[in-house]
Amino acid sequence: MSNVLFFPPLPDRGQLLDQLFRSIWHFLPAIDKLGTLIFPYAGEDFALLDSTQILSMAKAYLSRDFDPAISEYAPLYEQKVVFLKAPDLDFSPHISRYGQNLKGIIVWDVSREHVVAAAKKIAEQTGAELIWADPFAVHQETLVVIRFVYQFFAQSELELLATQSYKNFTDHIVKWKGRPISAFGNGPSLQSVIESGQDPGSGLRAVCNSTITDPAALEHLKPDILFCGDPVQHCGPSLYAGQFREHLAKAMNEPGRILVTQLGYVPYFRHIVSPTVRDRIIGIGNDRRPNFNIDVTKEFITASTANIFTMLVLPVLFSISKEIEVYGCDGMSFRMATRPWTHAHEEDYMGKMSVTHRIHPGFWTRNYEEEFWSYCNDMEDIIGQAERAGVSVRSITPSYVPALAKRYSVVSRSEV
Repeated sequence: MSNVLFFPPLPDRGQLLDQLFRSIWHFLPAIDKLGTLIFPYAGEDFALLDSTQILSMAKAYLSRDFDPAISEYAPLYEQKVVFLKAPDLDFSPHISRYGQNLKGIIVWDVSREHVVAAAKKIAEQTGAELIWADPFAVHQETLVVIRFVYQFFAQSELELLATQSYKNFTDHIVKWKGRPISAFGNGPSLQSVIESGQDPGSGLRAVCNSTITDPAALEHLKPDILFCGDPVQHCGPSLYAGQFREHLAKAMNEPGRILVTQLGYVPYFRHIVSPTVRDRIIGIGNDRRPNFNIDVTKEFITASTANIFTMLVLPVLFSISKEIEVYGCDGMSFRMATRPWTHAHEEDYMGKMSVTHRIHPGFWTRNYEEEFWSYCNDMEDIIGQAERAGVSVRSITPSYVPALAKRYSVVSRSEV
Protein backbone atom coordinates (compact mmCIF):
# COMPACT_ATOMS: atom_id res chain seq x y z
CA MET A 1 0.00 0.00 0.00
CA SER A 2 1.36 3.40 -1.02
CA ASN A 3 0.69 6.86 0.37
CA VAL A 4 -0.03 10.14 -1.39
CA LEU A 5 0.79 13.56 0.02
CA PHE A 6 -1.13 16.73 -0.84
CA PHE A 7 1.12 19.78 -0.75
CA PRO A 8 1.45 22.54 0.36
CA PRO A 9 -0.48 22.35 3.65
CA LEU A 10 -4.12 23.32 3.15
CA PRO A 11 -4.68 26.79 4.68
CA ASP A 12 -8.37 26.47 5.55
CA ARG A 13 -11.25 24.04 5.72
CA GLY A 14 -12.69 25.05 2.36
CA GLN A 15 -9.54 24.20 0.42
CA LEU A 16 -9.02 21.02 2.45
CA LEU A 17 -12.48 19.76 1.54
CA ASP A 18 -11.95 20.79 -2.08
CA GLN A 19 -8.84 18.63 -2.42
CA LEU A 20 -10.31 15.79 -0.35
CA PHE A 21 -13.43 15.43 -2.48
CA ARG A 22 -11.51 15.69 -5.74
CA SER A 23 -9.28 12.85 -4.56
CA ILE A 24 -12.22 10.65 -3.55
CA TRP A 25 -13.31 10.61 -7.19
CA HIS A 26 -9.84 10.48 -8.73
CA PHE A 27 -8.54 7.53 -6.69
CA LEU A 28 -11.73 5.45 -6.85
CA PRO A 29 -10.41 2.81 -9.30
CA ALA A 30 -7.32 2.27 -7.11
CA ILE A 31 -8.93 2.42 -3.70
CA ASP A 32 -7.98 -1.19 -2.86
CA LYS A 33 -4.34 -0.39 -3.68
CA LEU A 34 -4.20 2.90 -1.80
CA GLY A 35 -2.59 3.26 1.60
CA THR A 36 -3.20 6.77 2.93
CA LEU A 37 -4.11 10.14 1.47
CA ILE A 38 -2.18 12.64 3.59
CA PHE A 39 -3.54 16.16 3.97
CA PRO A 40 -1.28 18.55 5.93
CA TYR A 41 -3.33 21.37 7.43
CA ALA A 42 -2.21 24.84 8.44
CA GLY A 43 -5.54 26.26 9.62
CA GLU A 44 -6.04 27.32 13.21
CA ASP A 45 -9.07 25.02 13.61
CA PHE A 46 -7.09 21.78 13.18
CA ALA A 47 -8.40 20.41 16.52
CA LEU A 48 -11.94 20.58 15.13
CA LEU A 49 -11.20 18.42 12.08
CA ASP A 50 -12.44 14.84 12.16
CA SER A 51 -11.77 12.86 9.00
CA THR A 52 -14.13 10.03 9.99
CA GLN A 53 -16.98 12.45 10.57
CA ILE A 54 -16.35 14.31 7.30
CA LEU A 55 -16.23 11.10 5.28
CA SER A 56 -19.23 9.46 6.94
CA MET A 57 -21.29 12.64 6.63
CA ALA A 58 -19.82 13.76 3.30
CA LYS A 59 -23.18 14.87 1.92
CA ALA A 60 -23.25 17.68 4.50
CA TYR A 61 -19.73 18.84 3.65
CA LEU A 62 -19.71 18.42 -0.14
CA SER A 63 -19.88 21.60 -2.19
CA ARG A 64 -22.80 21.85 -4.63
CA ASP A 65 -20.23 22.26 -7.40
CA PHE A 66 -19.15 18.62 -6.99
CA ASP A 67 -20.77 15.42 -8.23
CA PRO A 68 -23.19 14.36 -5.43
CA ALA A 69 -22.17 10.72 -5.97
CA ILE A 70 -18.81 11.55 -4.36
CA SER A 71 -20.57 11.60 -1.00
CA GLU A 72 -21.56 7.96 -1.58
CA TYR A 73 -17.95 6.94 -2.26
CA ALA A 74 -16.49 8.93 0.66
CA PRO A 75 -17.11 6.31 3.41
CA LEU A 76 -14.89 3.88 1.47
CA TYR A 77 -11.94 6.10 2.44
CA GLU A 78 -12.55 6.19 6.20
CA GLN A 79 -9.33 4.27 6.97
CA LYS A 80 -7.38 5.95 4.18
CA VAL A 81 -7.39 9.67 5.03
CA VAL A 82 -5.10 11.43 7.49
CA PHE A 83 -5.10 15.10 8.46
CA LEU A 84 -1.73 16.33 9.77
CA LYS A 85 -1.11 19.50 11.72
CA ALA A 86 1.40 21.38 9.57
CA PRO A 87 1.79 25.11 10.21
CA ASP A 88 4.59 25.48 7.65
CA LEU A 89 6.19 23.80 4.62
CA ASP A 90 8.53 21.60 6.66
CA PHE A 91 7.44 17.99 6.17
CA SER A 92 10.53 16.49 7.84
CA PRO A 93 8.76 15.67 11.15
CA HIS A 94 6.53 13.25 9.21
CA ILE A 95 9.15 11.70 6.93
CA SER A 96 9.86 8.76 9.22
CA ARG A 97 6.20 7.75 9.37
CA TYR A 98 4.93 8.53 5.87
CA GLY A 99 8.01 9.03 3.70
CA GLN A 100 9.02 5.42 3.14
CA ASN A 101 5.86 4.45 1.24
CA LEU A 102 5.21 7.84 -0.31
CA LYS A 103 4.34 7.22 -3.96
CA GLY A 104 3.37 10.71 -5.05
CA ILE A 105 3.11 14.34 -4.05
CA ILE A 106 0.12 16.12 -5.52
CA VAL A 107 1.10 19.78 -5.68
CA TRP A 108 -2.22 21.60 -5.73
CA ASP A 109 -0.67 25.10 -5.68
CA VAL A 110 2.23 25.96 -8.01
CA SER A 111 1.84 29.74 -7.81
CA ARG A 112 4.71 30.30 -5.36
CA GLU A 113 8.34 29.42 -6.05
CA HIS A 114 9.19 28.50 -2.46
CA VAL A 115 6.27 26.04 -2.36
CA VAL A 116 7.48 24.35 -5.54
CA ALA A 117 11.02 24.21 -4.11
CA ALA A 118 9.74 22.64 -0.87
CA ALA A 119 7.77 20.03 -2.82
CA LYS A 120 10.85 19.13 -4.84
CA LYS A 121 12.85 18.73 -1.62
CA ILE A 122 10.31 16.24 -0.22
CA ALA A 123 10.43 14.33 -3.50
CA GLU A 124 14.22 14.13 -3.31
CA GLN A 125 14.05 12.87 0.28
CA THR A 126 11.41 10.22 -0.35
CA GLY A 127 11.73 9.26 -4.02
CA ALA A 128 8.07 10.19 -4.54
CA GLU A 129 6.82 11.44 -7.88
CA LEU A 130 5.71 15.06 -8.20
CA ILE A 131 2.25 15.53 -9.72
CA TRP A 132 1.58 19.12 -10.75
CA ALA A 133 -2.17 19.42 -10.30
CA ASP A 134 -3.01 23.04 -9.55
CA PRO A 135 -6.57 23.51 -10.90
CA PHE A 136 -5.87 27.19 -11.49
CA ALA A 137 -2.62 26.72 -13.42
CA VAL A 138 -2.71 23.27 -15.02
CA HIS A 139 -4.88 22.87 -18.11
CA GLN A 140 -5.61 19.16 -17.59
CA GLU A 141 -5.16 18.75 -13.85
CA THR A 142 -7.77 15.97 -13.68
CA LEU A 143 -6.06 14.04 -16.47
CA VAL A 144 -2.68 14.48 -14.76
CA VAL A 145 -4.02 12.92 -11.55
CA ILE A 146 -5.83 10.10 -13.38
CA ARG A 147 -2.60 9.17 -15.13
CA PHE A 148 -0.85 9.06 -11.77
CA VAL A 149 -3.58 6.81 -10.34
CA TYR A 150 -2.73 4.16 -12.93
CA GLN A 151 0.74 3.87 -11.47
CA PHE A 152 -0.92 1.93 -8.64
CA PHE A 153 -1.72 -0.84 -11.13
CA ALA A 154 0.58 -3.65 -12.19
CA GLN A 155 1.50 -3.82 -15.86
CA SER A 156 -0.39 -7.11 -16.15
CA GLU A 157 -3.57 -5.39 -14.90
CA LEU A 158 -3.24 -2.60 -17.45
CA GLU A 159 -2.68 -5.11 -20.23
CA LEU A 160 -5.76 -7.04 -19.12
CA LEU A 161 -7.84 -3.85 -19.21
CA ALA A 162 -6.73 -3.20 -22.81
CA THR A 163 -7.21 -6.83 -23.84
CA GLN A 164 -10.73 -6.97 -22.43
CA SER A 165 -11.67 -3.75 -24.20
CA TYR A 166 -10.33 -5.04 -27.51
CA LYS A 167 -12.28 -8.29 -27.16
CA ASN A 168 -15.46 -6.42 -26.26
CA PHE A 169 -14.93 -4.10 -29.22
CA THR A 170 -14.43 -6.85 -31.79
CA ASP A 171 -17.31 -8.90 -30.36
CA HIS A 172 -19.69 -5.99 -30.83
CA ILE A 173 -18.60 -4.56 -34.18
CA VAL A 174 -18.32 -7.81 -36.11
CA LYS A 175 -22.07 -7.64 -36.85
CA TRP A 176 -21.73 -4.02 -38.01
CA LYS A 177 -18.80 -4.40 -40.39
CA GLY A 178 -19.44 -2.76 -43.75
CA ARG A 179 -22.68 -0.99 -42.83
CA PRO A 180 -22.95 2.76 -43.63
CA ILE A 181 -22.73 5.09 -40.62
CA SER A 182 -24.16 8.49 -39.71
CA ALA A 183 -21.96 10.37 -37.23
CA PHE A 184 -23.34 13.30 -35.25
CA GLY A 185 -21.36 16.14 -33.72
CA ASN A 186 -22.74 18.59 -31.14
CA GLY A 187 -22.95 21.76 -33.26
CA PRO A 188 -26.04 23.99 -33.56
CA SER A 189 -27.12 22.27 -36.79
CA LEU A 190 -27.74 19.07 -34.81
CA GLN A 191 -30.62 20.85 -33.11
CA SER A 192 -32.19 21.50 -36.54
CA VAL A 193 -31.78 17.82 -37.47
CA ILE A 194 -33.65 16.78 -34.32
CA GLU A 195 -36.37 19.42 -34.42
CA SER A 196 -37.12 18.84 -38.11
CA GLY A 197 -37.22 15.07 -37.63
CA GLN A 198 -34.63 14.56 -40.36
CA ASP A 199 -34.13 10.85 -41.02
CA PRO A 200 -30.47 9.78 -41.31
CA GLY A 201 -31.46 6.46 -42.88
CA SER A 202 -31.12 2.85 -41.82
CA GLY A 203 -27.36 2.72 -41.23
CA LEU A 204 -25.53 2.74 -37.92
CA ARG A 205 -25.63 5.92 -35.86
CA ALA A 206 -23.00 7.42 -33.56
CA VAL A 207 -23.25 10.40 -31.22
CA CYS A 208 -20.78 12.01 -28.85
CA ASN A 209 -20.30 14.16 -25.77
CA SER A 210 -23.20 16.43 -24.74
CA THR A 211 -25.65 14.75 -27.15
CA ILE A 212 -25.62 11.85 -24.68
CA THR A 213 -27.40 14.16 -22.21
CA ASP A 214 -30.12 15.15 -24.70
CA PRO A 215 -33.14 12.79 -24.39
CA ALA A 216 -34.80 14.19 -27.52
CA ALA A 217 -31.66 13.56 -29.60
CA LEU A 218 -31.29 10.02 -28.29
CA GLU A 219 -34.95 9.26 -28.88
CA HIS A 220 -34.82 10.52 -32.48
CA LEU A 221 -31.39 9.24 -33.51
CA LYS A 222 -31.39 5.96 -31.57
CA PRO A 223 -27.59 5.72 -31.70
CA ASP A 224 -25.75 2.41 -31.70
CA ILE A 225 -22.46 3.91 -30.52
CA LEU A 226 -21.80 6.60 -27.92
CA PHE A 227 -18.47 8.41 -27.71
CA CYS A 228 -17.05 10.55 -24.92
CA GLY A 229 -13.51 11.31 -23.84
CA ASP A 230 -13.05 14.58 -21.99
CA PRO A 231 -11.32 14.35 -18.60
CA VAL A 232 -13.00 17.47 -17.20
CA GLN A 233 -16.50 17.30 -18.67
CA HIS A 234 -16.95 13.53 -18.54
CA CYS A 235 -14.46 12.01 -16.11
CA GLY A 236 -13.97 14.85 -13.65
CA PRO A 237 -15.39 15.44 -10.14
CA SER A 238 -17.69 18.37 -10.97
CA LEU A 239 -21.47 18.51 -10.77
CA TYR A 240 -21.64 18.78 -14.58
CA ALA A 241 -19.50 15.66 -15.03
CA GLY A 242 -21.64 13.81 -12.48
CA GLN A 243 -24.82 14.77 -14.33
CA PHE A 244 -23.23 13.69 -17.60
CA ARG A 245 -22.46 10.28 -16.08
CA GLU A 246 -26.05 9.94 -14.86
CA HIS A 247 -27.31 10.51 -18.40
CA LEU A 248 -24.65 8.16 -19.74
CA ALA A 249 -25.69 5.37 -17.37
CA LYS A 250 -29.31 5.78 -18.45
CA ALA A 251 -28.39 5.86 -22.16
CA MET A 252 -26.35 2.68 -21.79
CA ASN A 253 -29.39 0.76 -20.54
CA GLU A 254 -30.42 0.48 -24.19
CA PRO A 255 -29.53 -3.14 -25.16
CA GLY A 256 -26.76 -3.53 -27.73
CA ARG A 257 -25.53 0.06 -27.44
CA ILE A 258 -21.81 0.52 -26.79
CA LEU A 259 -19.73 3.32 -25.31
CA VAL A 260 -16.28 4.08 -26.72
CA THR A 261 -14.02 6.22 -24.57
CA GLN A 262 -10.39 6.59 -23.59
CA LEU A 263 -8.94 3.46 -22.03
CA GLY A 264 -8.11 5.11 -18.70
CA TYR A 265 -11.71 6.20 -18.13
CA VAL A 266 -13.19 2.69 -18.34
CA PRO A 267 -12.91 1.83 -14.60
CA TYR A 268 -14.49 5.18 -13.67
CA PHE A 269 -17.48 4.67 -15.95
CA ARG A 270 -17.92 1.08 -14.78
CA HIS A 271 -18.68 2.49 -11.33
CA ILE A 272 -21.75 4.33 -12.58
CA VAL A 273 -23.48 1.62 -14.65
CA SER A 274 -25.14 -1.67 -13.78
CA PRO A 275 -22.95 -4.81 -13.93
CA THR A 276 -24.77 -6.05 -17.05
CA VAL A 277 -23.61 -2.97 -18.98
CA ARG A 278 -19.90 -2.98 -18.10
CA ASP A 279 -18.75 -5.16 -20.99
CA ARG A 280 -20.24 -2.61 -23.39
CA ILE A 281 -17.90 0.14 -22.13
CA ILE A 282 -14.90 0.03 -24.43
CA GLY A 283 -11.69 1.96 -23.92
CA ILE A 284 -9.07 2.63 -26.58
CA GLY A 285 -5.57 3.86 -25.80
CA ASN A 286 -3.92 6.73 -27.65
CA ASP A 287 -0.43 8.02 -28.23
CA ARG A 288 1.32 10.77 -30.13
CA ARG A 289 2.10 9.46 -33.61
CA PRO A 290 2.74 11.09 -36.99
CA ASN A 291 -0.16 9.39 -38.80
CA PHE A 292 -3.72 8.50 -37.91
CA ASN A 293 -4.74 4.90 -37.34
CA ILE A 294 -7.93 4.34 -39.34
CA ASP A 295 -8.27 0.63 -38.56
CA VAL A 296 -8.25 0.02 -34.82
CA THR A 297 -9.10 -3.66 -35.35
CA LYS A 298 -5.48 -4.14 -36.46
CA GLU A 299 -3.86 -1.91 -33.84
CA PHE A 300 -6.05 -1.00 -30.88
CA ILE A 301 -4.79 2.53 -30.41
CA THR A 302 -5.48 5.94 -31.91
CA ALA A 303 -3.50 9.11 -32.50
CA SER A 304 -3.78 11.55 -29.62
CA THR A 305 -5.57 14.78 -30.61
CA ALA A 306 -7.52 17.46 -28.76
CA ASN A 307 -10.88 16.61 -30.34
CA ILE A 308 -13.03 13.53 -29.90
CA PHE A 309 -13.95 13.32 -33.59
CA THR A 310 -10.35 12.95 -34.72
CA MET A 311 -9.14 10.98 -31.70
CA LEU A 312 -11.97 8.43 -31.35
CA VAL A 313 -15.06 8.88 -33.50
CA LEU A 314 -13.60 8.77 -37.01
CA PRO A 315 -10.87 6.18 -36.31
CA VAL A 316 -13.51 3.78 -34.95
CA LEU A 317 -16.06 4.47 -37.70
CA PHE A 318 -13.46 4.12 -40.45
CA SER A 319 -12.62 0.73 -38.92
CA ILE A 320 -16.23 -0.37 -39.41
CA SER A 321 -17.47 1.26 -42.61
CA LYS A 322 -16.43 2.65 -45.99
CA GLU A 323 -19.38 5.05 -46.07
CA ILE A 324 -19.63 7.84 -43.47
CA GLU A 325 -22.06 10.76 -43.34
CA VAL A 326 -21.38 13.57 -40.87
CA TYR A 327 -23.97 15.80 -39.20
CA GLY A 328 -23.58 18.61 -36.69
CA CYS A 329 -19.85 19.28 -37.03
CA ASP A 330 -20.37 23.00 -37.61
CA GLY A 331 -17.07 24.37 -36.34
CA MET A 332 -17.01 28.16 -36.46
CA SER A 333 -15.72 31.00 -38.58
CA PHE A 334 -12.05 31.65 -37.93
CA ARG A 335 -12.79 35.19 -36.74
CA MET A 336 -14.90 33.64 -33.94
CA ALA A 337 -12.28 31.08 -32.94
CA THR A 338 -11.18 33.04 -29.88
CA ARG A 339 -13.88 31.52 -27.67
CA PRO A 340 -15.40 28.07 -26.98
CA TRP A 341 -17.38 26.42 -29.74
CA THR A 342 -21.14 26.78 -29.91
CA HIS A 343 -23.36 23.76 -29.30
CA ALA A 344 -26.89 22.56 -29.85
CA HIS A 345 -29.09 24.09 -27.10
CA GLU A 346 -26.24 26.52 -26.49
CA GLU A 347 -27.77 28.53 -23.66
CA ASP A 348 -28.70 25.43 -21.65
CA TYR A 349 -25.35 23.79 -22.35
CA MET A 350 -23.23 26.74 -21.24
CA GLY A 351 -25.39 27.25 -18.15
CA LYS A 352 -24.72 23.70 -17.03
CA MET A 353 -21.04 23.98 -17.94
CA SER A 354 -20.46 27.05 -15.78
CA VAL A 355 -19.71 24.87 -12.76
CA THR A 356 -16.66 23.43 -14.54
CA HIS A 357 -15.25 26.95 -14.81
CA ARG A 358 -15.23 27.09 -11.02
CA ILE A 359 -13.88 23.57 -10.42
CA HIS A 360 -11.35 23.59 -13.29
CA PRO A 361 -10.45 27.24 -14.00
CA GLY A 362 -7.14 26.28 -15.60
CA PHE A 363 -8.95 24.16 -18.21
CA TRP A 364 -10.55 27.25 -19.70
CA THR A 365 -7.36 29.27 -20.14
CA ARG A 366 -6.82 27.94 -23.65
CA ASN A 367 -5.80 29.20 -27.06
CA TYR A 368 -9.07 28.49 -28.86
CA GLU A 369 -7.82 29.82 -32.18
CA GLU A 370 -4.87 27.41 -32.17
CA GLU A 371 -7.11 24.57 -30.98
CA PHE A 372 -9.61 25.10 -33.80
CA TRP A 373 -6.86 25.46 -36.42
CA SER A 374 -5.31 22.20 -35.22
CA TYR A 375 -8.70 20.47 -35.37
CA CYS A 376 -9.27 21.64 -38.94
CA ASN A 377 -5.85 20.34 -40.01
CA ASP A 378 -6.45 17.02 -38.25
CA MET A 379 -9.82 16.62 -39.95
CA GLU A 380 -8.23 17.19 -43.35
CA ASP A 381 -5.46 14.70 -42.62
CA ILE A 382 -7.62 11.88 -41.26
CA ILE A 383 -10.37 12.18 -43.88
CA GLY A 384 -7.81 12.39 -46.67
CA GLN A 385 -6.07 9.29 -45.35
CA ALA A 386 -9.41 7.44 -45.16
CA GLU A 387 -10.39 8.45 -48.68
CA ARG A 388 -7.12 7.12 -50.03
CA ALA A 389 -8.13 3.82 -48.41
CA GLY A 390 -11.47 3.84 -50.23
CA VAL A 391 -13.71 5.48 -47.62
CA SER A 392 -16.42 7.97 -48.66
CA VAL A 393 -17.04 10.91 -46.30
CA ARG A 394 -19.82 13.46 -46.75
CA SER A 395 -21.05 16.28 -44.53
CA ILE A 396 -24.84 16.51 -44.64
CA THR A 397 -25.05 19.72 -42.59
CA PRO A 398 -23.08 22.90 -43.45
CA SER A 399 -19.72 23.34 -41.75
CA TYR A 400 -17.00 25.95 -41.31
CA VAL A 401 -14.45 23.14 -41.07
CA PRO A 402 -12.71 23.19 -44.49
CA ALA A 403 -12.39 19.40 -44.72
CA LEU A 404 -16.15 19.04 -44.26
CA ALA A 405 -17.20 22.17 -46.14
CA LYS A 406 -15.72 20.84 -49.38
CA ARG A 407 -17.41 17.50 -48.80
CA TYR A 408 -20.81 19.04 -48.11
CA SER A 409 -23.80 17.36 -49.73
CA VAL A 410 -27.40 18.56 -49.47
CA VAL A 411 -28.61 15.01 -50.15
CA SER A 412 -28.18 12.35 -47.50
CA ARG A 413 -27.96 8.65 -48.14
CA SER A 414 -31.57 8.17 -46.97
CA GLU A 415 -32.81 10.56 -49.68
CA VAL A 416 -31.07 8.88 -52.59
